[in-house]
Order: sequence, then C-alpha cells, then structure tokens
Amino acid sequence: TKLPLKFESGQLRSERGDVYPVVSGIPRFVTTDDQGQMQTKESFAFKWNRRESYEWLLGKSDDSPQTAWLLEKYGFGSTAEWASKFSAVSRVLDLGCGAGSASWPFLTSDAWTGKAMWVGLDISDSIDVAAELLGHVANTSFVQADALGLPFADGTFEVILSEGVLHHTPSTRKAIGAAAKLLRSGGEMYFYVYRRKGPVREFTDDHIRQAISGMTDAEAWEAMRSLTMLARKLSDLHASVQIDEDIPLLGIKAGTEDVQRVIYWNFAKLYWNDAASFEENVHVNFDWYRPRYAHRQTEAEVREWCEESHLRITRFHEQPSGFTVVAAKS
Repeated sequence: TKLPLKFESGQLRSERGDVYPVVSGIPRFVTTDDQGQMQTKESFAFKWNRRESYEWLLGKSDDSPQTAWLLEKYGFGSTAEWASKFSAVSRVLDLGCGAGSASWPFLTSDAWTGKAMWVGLDISDSIDVAAELLGHVANTSFVQADALGLPFADGTFEVILSEGVLHHTPSTRKAIGAAAKLLRSGGEMYFYVYRRKGPVREFTDDHIRQAISGMTDAEAWEAMRSLTMLARKLSDLHASVQIDEDIPLLGIKAGTEDVQRVIYWNFAKLYWNDAASFEENVHVNFDWYRPRYAHRQTEAEVREWCEESHLRITRFHEQPSGFTVVAAKS
C-alpha cells in the first residue's frame, strides 16, 4: 500500500535488551515500583475515564472558564496566539497530559498548523483517552511513561508544557530537573504547581487525603459528594465577610471575600462552580484529595529549583492556588 502505515502493536527493544510493549499504537514505558506513584497513576486513570465529569474542561472558545484561565496564566492573548507560537517549533511535549485538556485549546485551534510534533505523555491509562480525543489532530503522538523516567534524549524538545503535574510525582524538584534536561538550549518550559497554603488548610488537606487513602477510587469518588454538596450550600449563601486586617497565624489576608472562598482558601478545599455540573465539581474535589502525591511548595522553592535546572524564569504568575511559570533553558 502507498497509504501511511501505523505501528499498532509490538515491542520496542533497547540496546541493553529492555523490552517495552506497544499497545494500541502507544509505547508503554512505565516501570516504576514506587507505591505512591502507582496509586497516583491509578487515581488519575479512574478520573479521566469518567468522561461526563470533565467535558467542561475542553473549552470550545477563548472565554470558556478553563481556557481563559490557561491563557491568563501563561500570558497568551488568545488560543490562536498560543497555537501559532507552539506550531512554530519542531517538537512540543505535554508532560502529564492526562486526557489532553491543557493542550486541547491550542491543538483544536484553526491556528494549529501541525508543523510541530506534539507528544502527549502520561503515566496513567488516561493516555488512551488523550489519544481518543486528540489522535485526529495533525502530527500528534502519545507515550505512556513516568515523569521521572522520561524515554527521550536530552534536548529533544523546544517546548514543554506541564499543567498541574509535577507536584504529583515523588518529588516536584526532581520532576522539574528531569523535564528541564529534555529542553534544547533556549527552549521554553511552561508549568503550574501547587502553592503551600495556610496551616489549617494544609492540615485539612493532609487529613482528608489520609482518611480516603484506604478506599478504592470509586469509594473515594463517592466520599467527595458530601464535600461537594457542602461547597454548593456555602456558595448558595452568596454571603461575604469583611476581614479588617491580615491574620498571619492562619495565613488569611485582609479584604472582603465570599464566605465560601474564605473557607475554600483557608480551611478546606470545598470546590464549587455554578457553571459546572455536580459531577464536574466532584471531579475537581477528587482531583485534589485523591492522589497520594500532591506536594505544595513556596515561591522561594520554585525559583530555587528552576535556577538549579538552568531555567531562567521569564514569567511568574502567582495565584492563591499555585504558581504558573514560563522559563527558558539557558
């Protein structure tokens, strides 16, 4: 046949004799035996296979909530601008792509030319969901691998995007370093990591995460329903509180804030968004509490780790939830 051929199944063998299967056209390189990493892997596979709970993340326009948030954080004026920039390089890696929601806005933009090779990589079986959702897009490839065991040569990519992933590894610091090695000199890394919160919120996060650690993923999903219901009730109050001065002991800042948000940021992550369905809100709460690895870090730590990895920060976007960084490889 003169038509393009696709490698659907088989094996890849390294010079050392290591063998890696290719299943459904996707090379599978996951070999970690870290139990925390495996639990995190399974929880994300479970989450991304509940398609009805995240359709809203696949924004169809620049003003859809998820897309608008990504554009603001990374400093793009539109998905067209984003797609044009990423199309202009040779290779883009979405590190920890999940179902592909972070790359969805620019890959589905008319401005995506397909001249750049886009590689989606995830440790979990959600890589199959990403392939289903984005496999039709020009010049996309998919790999199942660990962020701390990346199957690429140093300097392979000109752009790496890692949206909310590096903190779900055994070490955020090591994950930043491993990713940075894959960048060419002058290449750019775009990533978002969680921020350390106030003492009560940190305690609650750890308490709930530990409390559901012995549950199955399905049981943990069900456990999120009562938290989500409380979040909705608090949101429905439409009440605000005036905090007259900073409260350093609790990490609370002065200002007028919605009651639900005061609790959300400072006491317990009880997520609610009226624009999303109940199941979609459950998805967000599950995403936060279920993974065993969900490290939070300070600004000083993030800046230090970038410097260690020879990443020069060109954009640092700070939000209560976390830090978004754009950095160039020196």
